Amino acid sequence: MAENQETVRIYVGAAESEQLAFRVLEHSIRRHTGLAVDMRTIDNRLAPTPSDVRFLPYTNFSYGRFAIPKLAGYQGRAVYMDSDMIVFRDIEELWNTPFNGAKILVEKITPAADKEKLTAVMLMDCSALPWDPDEIIAGLGVRYGYEELMSMAPLLSADMIQDRLPLGWNALDHFDENTRLLHYTKVRTQPWVYTGHPLGYLWVDEVRRMLDSGVLQAGDIQQQVEQKFIRPSLLIELGLSAEHQGQQLSPQQLARYDKSQGFIIQQQLNERKLARKLAKLNHQRQTDPEAFLRERRMRRWRKFIRHPLRFLTDPMMRI
Repeated sequence: MAENQETVRIYVGAAESEQLAFRVLEHSIRRHTGLAVDMRTIDNRLAPTPSDVRFLPYTNFSYGRFAIPKLAGYQGRAVYMDSDMIVFRDIEELWNTPFNGAKILVEKITPAADKEKLTAVMLMDCSALPWDPDEIIAGLGVRYGYEELMSMAPLLSADMIQDRLPLGWNALDHFDENTRLLHYTKVRTQPWVYTGHPLGYLWVDEVRRMLDSGVLQAGDIQQQVEQKFIRPSLLIELGLSAEHQGQQLSPQQLARYDKSQGFIIQQQLNERKLARKLAKLNHQRQTDPEAFLRERRMRRWRKFIRHPLRFLTDPMMRI
């Protein structure tokens, strides 16, 4: 396979609710490179839904990445990224990293990675990855669990996935002179749904550039707000709210506005997380009732100590 490919193919994990995040990421990539770039979104529709609720995906695009080699015709290179990112350097640096026998390259291990390979940004040799999404998902709960699968360990030997991408191509909620790609890792604090992320201004600034250049319209953002995909306060922050023209609101004031509008951060993911948790507990109740009761007592006690009022008023706290 040639080390240089004319068009940079990038597959981005992004469901319907992440379309604005995808567009911002795409704009940041194209703004910093002269290479031809072909970007498309992928999501969980590209892979079967696990029959066991315990293995429902944690995000809207967790399992879509396993379809990338197939989408690429099992040929050439491809980059996988999550949508909760923004790029500050030329993607050519990542794209032209030599595989040297590996099948997937990820960012170099850093202290923030806790010695685990970070697979939210991957350079993939699609010609060496004969993956079938149906077979991979069928292995959940049989040959491996969710976390193990997402590390790629069940699919590749250790020498086939190497941490050799230049440092800074997956900076976890961190920004300095070495940051190539900033990754907003926590779903509940990503800047399109939360006002208080300390690096959220970098993402908002990219949105402003898009509005100024005309590649993004105010109506696009309004539509996303109406669909409850992004926070209503973003319109205020960008100066697009006629009701709040000229007002400079603090992150706390913006957050209160979002709450007053009934905005709930990632409601769909929260519901799926609860379903997954209940399924796991029910499975443990049936297979090991003694351990279930023992762990439930400990879990309830910890919750009562940490949140006594919520424990008494919220039934979910007593699960």
